[in-house]
Amino acid sequence: MRFLNVISLFACALLLPSTVGANEQQKFESWLNQVVQHHPRLQAAQASADKAAAELRAANQPLFNPELEFEYERAGVDTKTAGITQTIDWGDKRLAQTHLADYKLQLSLTELTVAQQKLSAEVLLALVTYQASFDTLKITEKRSNSMSQFFSIAKQRYQAGDLTEIELALAQLASSEANFELADARSELIINKQNLYVVLGNRSNSSLIPLPVMNSIPSSSEYPVKDSNQILDRLPEMRLAITRMNIARAEIKLRQSEQRPNPSIGIKAGKEGNDNLTSLSFSMPLFVRNNLSAEVDAARLLLIQREYEATSTRQALLAQLTSAEQTLQVNRQAWAQWEATGGQHLLRKEKLLDRLWKAGELSTADYLVQLKQSLDTEESVIRQRAQLWQSWTQWLIASGDIAKWISPQSSLQTNSIPKKLGSGE
Repeated sequence: MRFLNVISLFACALLLPSTVGANEQQKFESWLNQVVQHHPRLQAAQASADKAAAELRAANQPLFNPELEFEYERAGVDTKTAGITQTIDWGDKRLAQTHLADYKLQLSLTELTVAQQKLSAEVLLALVTYQASFDTLKITEKRSNSMSQFFSIAKQRYQAGDLTEIELALAQLASSEANFELADARSELIINKQNLYVVLGNRSNSSLIPLPVMNSIPSSSEYPVKDSNQILDRLPEMRLAITRMNIARAEIKLRQSEQRPNPSIGIKAGKEGNDNLTSLSFSMPLFVRNNLSAEVDAARLLLIQREYEATSTRQALLAQLTSAEQTLQVNRQAWAQWEATGGQHLLRKEKLLDRLWKAGELSTADYLVQLKQSLDTEESVIRQRAQLWQSWTQWLIASGDIAKWISPQSSLQTNSIPKKLGSGE
């Protein structure tokens, strides 16, 4: 429970309109990185990148080991020989498969970046959603208490003859409706609380306390968009598409190198009776029945597929960037207009309605309609505030600006990657 209270305080401060301090932003970035980097989903992506690095080291090893051979033949003349045979990497298949493994490592590292950014966005969105439901519950509790007090006063006025039976029934229905809405708000808060736990990936309170405080939506160096092509080129999703094309090209080179046979050279020495025996051997497979051209064609078709996918990805990312920019602009303008008018009018209006109704200058039906309008407006403010943060989070993802908020996850060391890619034997 302590954790949820701290989360609530954090998110409440997070959504308040005020100036962002560098210290608060730094604390928030630290907290976000702590949550994300210890998440099981990201640790799985890190393990995948580590595996790709190990596969790169394996691909850079020599393809063939020498073979040692001993032979003994007992007949009319005894023959004893010992020899060694080495298969040669003709076509530099080792270099081709090392290039392929290197691109696959780049793909895994980029996928790790994508996973880190998406998880960060999910944490922010879950936090905003939880806080919105928490604030909505407060408004709903306020509505329920107001309607309960209203019904209690309405009964007293009915007994005094100031209200009709119909007006008393309206007050009772309003109180019952408020109680139903309170139950719905509590249920929604429970669901969002569990969703928050799932996204955080850790139910331990001690690992998340103390939480930082951040007061407002920070400015973005990419907003508004000045050069969409430059932004798209930096996006990890676009880099994924490009890396997949590079993998397809490396696959073509590997299949082409496999069309060249690997010859084997051997030497033997020994005795045949009392005579010394020395022999040389050479063997090479003949790609007559299958020249492996089908594999090359398949690799080329895969490259064509990846090129079309990259084009489609770029179009989708551009649409996402444009939509995120326009949505953020709309929500910022709406929130700025609300800040200009202020929320004090709502509080004054509620007090005025209560005073007019008790003085008999406002009918019960009109009082309920206007009070409901005021409370609905408060809920709309909460929803608009959540939409503002949601649109800002979507903008961070669409523009890649979220990368400035999170630390690189990969623990791979540069010395784990071969500095010089494989060469032929």
